[in-house]
Amino acid sequence: MIFGYTWRAMNPALWALRAVNLLLVLAAAFLGARGKAVSVAVPALAAAAAVAASAAAVFSGKFRDAKARRLALGAFCGADILLVMWVAQWTQQWAGVVDLGVLAPAVVLALEFGPAAGALASVVPAAFTAFLLATLGPGPGENPELLWTLGVRGLLFALPPAAAGLALAPARARSAAVARGTLARLRAAQIGEYLSYALFQLRDYAITISSVAEAIALAPKDDPRQAERVERLRKAAGELGVKLSRVLGDQSALTTARPPTPAALDLAALVSSCIDECREAFAPDGVQVSVLVQSAPPPVHSERRSIELALLAVLQNSFEACAARGGGAVTVLLRREGANAEIEVSDDGGGVSETDKATMFEPFVSARRGSHGLGLGLSMSRRFLERIGGGLRIKSKGGYTAALLVVPLERELPKIRLEDSTWAGRRAEQRS
Repeated sequence: MIFGYTWRAMNPALWALRAVNLLLVLAAAFLGARGKAVSVAVPALAAAAAVAASAAAVFSGKFRDAKARRLALGAFCGADILLVMWVAQWTQQWAGVVDLGVLAPAVVLALEFGPAAGALASVVPAAFTAFLLATLGPGPGENPELLWTLGVRGLLFALPPAAAGLALAPARARSAAVARGTLARLRAAQIGEYLSYALFQLRDYAITISSVAEAIALAPKDDPRQAERVERLRKAAGELGVKLSRVLGDQSALTTARPPTPAALDLAALVSSCIDECREAFAPDGVQVSVLVQSAPPPVHSERRSIELALLAVLQNSFEACAARGGGAVTVLLRREGANAEIEVSDDGGGVSETDKATMFEPFVSARRGSHGLGLGLSMSRRFLERIGGGLRIKSKGGYTAALLVVPLERELPKIRLEDSTWAGRRAEQRS
């Protein structure tokens, strides 16, 4: 579990593993019951019902909340263990091959809830088996080695789940560290870009106010008090501009050109690097990633950081959208289109609702309910690309979403949309 996201719970591959385990349990029970007046038809029907109910839950896509998926997984694994114990009792094979079937769901519980939970899930059935053997079979007094054998058997049952949970801990810690690093880098860049945008807007208006006040100050001053007030307004606006300039520094992400890229950028290598980083930080086992190169673009002479941050944010959205549904497919298509290179990231993570489409580029708005993101991914990613003369477009229909990142082969002038320009309202007034 990483930042509240549970990757393994309610996964189709996990469901297949549990179904095969129950099938093997029934096969072992059938082979062990040969020659006895015991039929495994009833346990087989019960196992089929359990597998069908589990499949309906896994493939329905309704368990999008991480907590709900974990609880459902625990319930289904607990039901698997109870079913195995019942089959062992039904066929009177308490200490045979049948009850080994508890190990698979116990290991799954250890991977999801920790080694202690997995060990307990396997020890309880082993203790129940030991109780039946000690009660119904020859007692410890008649067979002194029975107690020792049952104790060792229970310990052996606890070892595989505990070992699996302990072995996963370093990998889980490493994945969490990678995810924290990637998220921290994305959030720092997105917040910095948003603050730069907001401060630029404020500084521009402060300059405008100062200019207007300056013009008023140069006008005839019939009223001495009015002139004094105008002078105070001019000084206050000037001080505001100085303070904002200090906050922004000598460079602005929107008004000052950044240093040119020292070397040509291999876009295919950058795409591969971003996919590897996001796969390690965000991708669960059930998400498949495909990379297609339709027409390889030449080296790009532009700013690597802007392209990388935008692509990482878009990939994060796709991976997490698929993870919320228990799995899916993400396809990355790279091609050249005229003077631009295009990176198209598509996924089958459920799409975007019509309501969310209208606000997907608004700052601090997220379409993923309960997400740990800041809601700045798409809005700031579009600004990253527009800074180098590119752009970002999103399309969603029928459960599929496609994000198109446009990257100029040669860095262009920044694109400033009308709604982002601080002069938009005044241009509209001039046209009217």
